[in-house]
Amino acid sequence: MSREESKLFEGAKKLGLELSDGQFEALQSYTDQVLEFNKGYNLMKAENRDEFEVNHILDSLAACKEIDSLAQSLTASGKEVKIGDIGSGGGCPGIPLAIAFPQYSFTLVERMEKRCAFLQQVVRSLKLNNAKVLCLQADKVKPESFTIEVFRAFHPFDTKITKLLLKMLCKGGFIAAYKARSEKITAEMESISFMVPSYKKIALTVPFLEDHERNLVVIQK
Repeated sequence: MSREESKLFEGAKKLGLELSDGQFEALQSYTDQVLEFNKGYNLMKAENRDEFEVNHILDSLAACKEIDSLAQSLTASGKEVKIGDIGSGGGCPGIPLAIAFPQYSFTLVERMEKRCAFLQQVVRSLKLNNAKVLCLQADKVKPESFTIEVFRAFHPFDTKITKLLLKMLCKGGFIAAYKARSEKITAEMESISFMVPSYKKIALTVPFLEDHERNLVVIQK
């Protein structure tokens, strides 16, 4: 399939992303590998190329502008950009973001060995020198390992998870959580308001899923 015929390419343009040939090919190769191994590894819900590229890759890339802004603010304050994808599963959002941002360092944190093996294969095959896989339970990760933490479909915010996320995060760092409905976000954040007194909710638009509400919840430590 040519770039111009691909929903991935069209969607990236709608997001204001200018993918190089190498980045486009890497995202397509990642798609191929997910579709090949998905049934055996139970990576994520995706029956075909369009579904995976829209629901997972473009959904991951929809927050590029916001995550880049967080990273630049860290750089401006003299901090290293170390991005952790917590509960990476099949690699979203970490792998699409690592492809989009070769200048930033990514760690894909995943506890299941089968999925870790898949992620390691993807990182090797795509030659993602800015990404590594950490096959560990999140609660075993060293404190203050990351300056940005991202996750999709990892866990609702509650006291236990929020405490864990904050423990892994450096002071001044950011949590950037991909979330859906506003009312659910409000309920989750109210339940942890004693730990997180303030947060930002940024509306995201995912190409071809404009009718689906998507938000990025940003918390600074």
